[in-house]
Amino acid sequence: MFSLFRPTACFDRLADIDLAEVRRQGYRVLLFDVDNTITCWNSGDIAPEVVRWFGWLREENLRGCIISNNSAGRLQPLADELGLDFVAKARKPLPFGYRQAMRQMGGEQTTTLMIGDQLMTDILGANLAGISSVLVTPIDLSREFRWTYVNRRIEKLIRRPALAGVPRGHF
Repeated sequence: MFSLFRPTACFDRLADIDLAEVRRQGYRVLLFDVDNTITCWNSGDIAPEVVRWFGWLREENLRGCIISNNSAGRLQPLADELGLDFVAKARKPLPFGYRQAMRQMGGEQTTTLMIGDQLMTDILGANLAGISSVLVTPIDLSREFRWTYVNRRIEKLIRRPALAGVPRGHF
């Protein structure tokens, strides 16, 4: 049961992920959650180190797509700033949005990697879609969408067994 919530790897921050290593691992398409992965919840401000990291994404010839349950109005400015495509109203953790993003980016299950901060949506959805995933530590838990707060409570119960044996800080 816990394998549905098990990521491929865990990192403290998005910017800690070595994109050259991601490419060496065979990934070509990266899917990204927004809130508490790229930026704080409901914020349009992106840390300079994250903007630089997305510049390296292009240097490594990796393709990126935001996949979020948010609206296009929320995602468009972020996607424009970072040079990414996006899939809005993805209905995570259902696999449909993940598959749409893979098709949109020309990816396959074996070459696509999802990066997000929630076991209950980002990681579960990636596993249901048959793709690898990275769990990052949320940027800021002081403000979140109310349902995310509920998910975080459930995550506390499954976190330890779900993350048992998962590499931290590397693939």
